[in-house]
Amino acid sequence: MTQATKKGTLEFINVVKDYGTGEPAVKGVSFRIEDGDLVTLLGPSGCGKTTTLRMVAGLELPTKGQIMLGGKDVTAQSASQRNVSLVFQSYALFPHMSVMDNVGYGPTVQGMAKAQVAAKVNDTLKLIGLNGYEDRLPSELSGGQQQRVAIARALVLEPAVLLFDEPLSNLDTKLRRHVREEIRELQQRLAITCVYVTHDREEAMAVSDHIIVMDKGHIAEAGSPNQLFFEPRTAFVADFLSEANVLTGEVTSVTDGKSNVRLGDATFAINAPFDVGPAKIALRPDVFDVVSDDRGQPALHVKVKKSAFVGKGVELVVDSSAGELFVFLPRAKATLEAGSEMRLAFSALDARVIK
Repeated sequence: MTQATKKGTLEFINVVKDYGTGEPAVKGVSFRIEDGDLVTLLGPSGCGKTTTLRMVAGLELPTKGQIMLGGKDVTAQSASQRNVSLVFQSYALFPHMSVMDNVGYGPTVQGMAKAQVAAKVNDTLKLIGLNGYEDRLPSELSGGQQQRVAIARALVLEPAVLLFDEPLSNLDTKLRRHVREEIRELQQRLAITCVYVTHDREEAMAVSDHIIVMDKGHIAEAGSPNQLFFEPRTAFVADFLSEANVLTGEVTSVTDGKSNVRLGDATFAINAPFDVGPAKIALRPDVFDVVSDDRGQPALHVKVKKSAFVGKGVELVVDSSAGELFVFLPRAKATLEAGSEMRLAFSALDARVIK
């Protein structure tokens, strides 16, 4: 593999960031992002994802550890020395400058000739569909168009890695979906390495090749969106990514590599061996169906505590023999009366034994 092919490969090796507050913001984080991938740092506020992004950008330097970019050690390099570009959460466009001047600001500061800057800016604006907007001010653009100008300003520098810090937080719901699709399409078309930070799990799953879920300064889990959503290994990721119910059950026995599980008044088998004894079982809210009889499926007897119609279905909070459950019924069109009782069935394939 040539160096050019590897230019966007990014690696963190046991990276620590300690501000001296008593607990490091980032605690020995290690990961590798391959050239051309879009990887999202996902997690709640204060988990360390933005600090990690700032260390990629060179805006913060690690307390310990090593950062490699394109096979070269950039740990001690400043932001101006690294071949990376950052798209800020607030866009950070100059309000008094035209789109042309905003996008061309970086190359101009670097000393590029005026004619060359103009050619590069025009090519970049055409690439992201903003040709014809060169003379407009940021105030004359929509939120989505301003976001694209911010991306163009980053892309015109031809970075090895493009960084996004909560890029959709200032947009309304419908526009967020549209712009995230644009970002993903552009990233795939250019085959550019991207590191994307968000706290929005749906956004992360929509744009990412891989997701790194962070919690309290360390990596809780990393994997593809499908792996993390359907096969979480920890209670934190199960809850954060899919709002899964994490319940206490019991592995009663293991037979032929299958674990026999009791969860409240439900029994079922999972196709993997686990230690006999108490176990945490994760069940996503959307895996349940209301049934009149179990038909061979595991099912829990429940009593409705709360019910709300949310447009795409009905959300329930119910009491069960396994504990309180949050349930989402996508096909339901009306709320259920508090105090009503029913059986909620689920597939054993949707039950996860987690740490």
